[in-house]
Amino acid sequence: MKTVRLIAMASAALILTSCNRIGAVECNSDDAQAVISGLMADQITQAARSQFGININEPPTNEAKIKAAVGQIKILIEDIRTTKKDEASSKRSCAATVKLVLPLTMVADAEKLHATLGIQSIDSLTQAVGLQRSADSYAHQLTYSVQPTDDKKKVYGEAEAFGSVAQAFGAIIYAHITGPTMAANLQSEAAATQAQQALLDQQMKAQSQADLELATAENKLAVQAYAEVWKSLPDTVRAQNVEIQRAWAKKKTADCNIQAAETSTDPLIKEAARLRCETEQTQGRVEELKGLM
Repeated sequence: MKTVRLIAMASAALILTSCNRIGAVECNSDDAQAVISGLMADQITQAARSQFGININEPPTNEAKIKAAVGQIKILIEDIRTTKKDEASSKRSCAATVKLVLPLTMVADAEKLHATLGIQSIDSLTQAVGLQRSADSYAHQLTYSVQPTDDKKKVYGEAEAFGSVAQAFGAIIYAHITGPTMAANLQSEAAATQAQQALLDQQMKAQSQADLELATAENKLAVQAYAEVWKSLPDTVRAQNVEIQRAWAKKKTADCNIQAAETSTDPLIKEAARLRCETEQTQGRVEELKGLM
């Protein structure tokens, strides 16, 4: 039987048209399975489109990629059961196990992107909507109904509670399609950030080196001033203060080593801090020695 699928816009129903008149449609008939399979594929397509933010009334920029991805999903309806059959009605209520088989590369792409972004894993996402994974397939317990139209030319079908499953697969398709581009963008951003950080580190190192050179020059001047003042003191005064000077020098070294260690772990910054500490203490000692003249 040749069929053509049409989506009912106001509901989650799919209609098959046929060139011949048809009778009652059973749950396990080819027509019924085609209706429900098509309905699930359409719902997954719509869910994927919503992930991209595609408005149904606008030209979908990723429509071809979405359709190609959905086309790779095999929908197998198994263990079909008729749950309600009213002889006075042509409508059949049904239950079945639906297996949706995805290419492993599609799942891997989605898992990689979700891991990179640090968002809900694909396993967690699918488990949350009741899907049971086995290798490359996901099983879902589905209830649905099928019924021919009054003119016996079309079959009308409805699937219950498939929306959340469709959303999960829409997310997988979205991640599969956008993953390579998004990964490339993230890699490019990471490289740019790394380059920027390397430049910043280089600039900070140059700044620290210049600061150390300045601290060294300032300390040299302070030491020269100290030596000149000490030399200018009378011999008797120097003799009286030799032990004090030695004790002062030891304390200065110890104090400044501790102060430098608390400043930074960077060797350049640490050394500049030590030198400035010694410079400050040396300048203070110079003023004290001047008072002994």
